[in-house]
Amino acid sequence: MPKKKSKKTPPNQTDSLTQLSADDALAVLRLLAQEEPLAARIRQVTAAYLEGNAPHAPEDVEEIAEDVRAELEGLEVEEVWDRAGQTRHGYVETGEVADEMMQRVLDPYLKDITRFQNLGMTLEAEYLCMGLLQGLYEFEHESKSEFKDWATDLPMGYAEIALEKWREGKPKPAAIGEMRDFIQENLPHWEFTLVRSLPKGK
Repeated sequence: MPKKKSKKTPPNQTDSLTQLSADDALAVLRLLAQEEPLAARIRQVTAAYLEGNAPHAPEDVEEIAEDVRAELEGLEVEEVWDRAGQTRHGYVETGEVADEMMQRVLDPYLKDITRFQNLGMTLEAEYLCMGLLQGLYEFEHESKSEFKDWATDLPMGYAEIALEKWREGKPKPAAIGEMRDFIQENLPHWEFTLVRSLPKGK
């Protein structure tokens, strides 16, 4: 009896997914999403993925705060010195460089607040905002990072931006009350500025 020929895998087929760039992967996903049965499955997997990676409890706030602080403390003051000063495009202030560096760290968190709210994950957005605020607060008041000396007032400024992002999602009065209580309890030196920016809640 002749042996059954095994099907050969076309060259590089098994490696094609690992060779995709982020843009390629997004393009492929959009193509797949044009077919309704696959689109439904993609939505299901996406929701499960986001749900699994989102904060769900007050305990997660502390973890987010630790991550934010660690990322900010990872910023190197040498980059400020290297990039500031006279350039071919004009003079660049140290504060401008520090701001760009902090923005690079914080933008993903700010975008996730909006993304969670757009998906109806309002509690997750609230916890994420709280964690971001606490991380910024701890960085300003507890960190011994040299970079912090060149980022004067920036942590507070980004805290206001984070709170504004969260407010854009039109949180319910009860959530506003929870945010107010959180600020008063955990961010005492920022309480006056941040609390007054909140609409009246329960």
